[in-house]
Amino acid sequence: MAWLFKKIYRYNIYYSCSQNHIFTCSICFSTSTTRRETLKSGPVVEYLMTSLGLSSEKAAIASKHLSPLRFPANPESVLNFLRSYGFDESQIKKTCLLASKVAFVSLDPISGNWFFLIQLSLTRVSKSSLRPRILFWRDLLGSVENAMKLFKAKPWLLSYSLERRVLPNFWLLREFGIPDNRITLIVQRQPRLILLKPDDLKALARKVEEMGVPHESNMFVWALSILQKINKTRFHAKLEFMKSLGWSEVDFLSAFQKNPIFLTVSEMMMKRKIDFLVNEAGCKLSELVRDPRLLVFSLDKRLFPRHHVMQVLK
Repeated sequence: MAWLFKKIYRYNIYYSCSQNHIFTCSICFSTSTTRRETLKSGPVVEYLMTSLGLSSEKAAIASKHLSPLRFPANPESVLNFLRSYGFDESQIKKTCLLASKVAFVSLDPISGNWFFLIQLSLTRVSKSSLRPRILFWRDLLGSVENAMKLFKAKPWLLSYSLERRVLPNFWLLREFGIPDNRITLIVQRQPRLILLKPDDLKALARKVEEMGVPHESNMFVWALSILQKINKTRFHAKLEFMKSLGWSEVDFLSAFQKNPIFLTVSEMMMKRKIDFLVNEAGCKLSELVRDPRLLVFSLDKRLFPRHHVMQVLK
């Protein structure tokens, strides 16, 4: 896992918390040299031997670019930080051997960025493509924090080519008239949509339009996202389930055109919602077809409380 850290030092990938600046890295190290004799017996070597179990020779090699004058007050905090995010002892040892400065960075101002770097180490991208990919996702998502949050959940995002996958799909969504802020929102919720093969995304868009959702509709991008997640078999199963609750196929397609998000509701929850809306709240099935948002609202947090208020006001 240490390969990424070496690239970061070599290619000066910078981080900042402003979307208008290049990432600025807070990891700073002294370039001063020390005598070999000091390295062989100094506190840095002793720490590497004691904490990581390195031999004296390997500890000396790992410490040759480090200054004992910059030895941190609490070096164990870095190792504990790495352990807390799933690094085992062999991975930590390998990281410190290949990029020994990692073990001596101050975590206080940049602990969030360090988690970001750890997640990046899980990807398999070349050094030449790493930085532009990071910058693209940062700019698309609006901030370093948003990018970090997404990479934490989806560290594999950076393994996809910008030129072959992401950018062609991004421009295709723009051609459909989808604004950037909505593209950003759908990427945060369903990033695999923008990672499809461009031809597959075009085919998916044609299918959505054939189902009666034009690309001018606000629901177009959501229909794309839903159909990307639900295959033909599951879609047909959803249709049959809704028919068992009293809808016709025409009703199902009409509701899909108005709000395809209702397809993400589980069958058990859908049955509970329809039972409540029809039998307790007095709604008709035709009203649910006209406004399928009711099927998306939370039963416990929205439908129950509002129905209770209406009952009190009567």
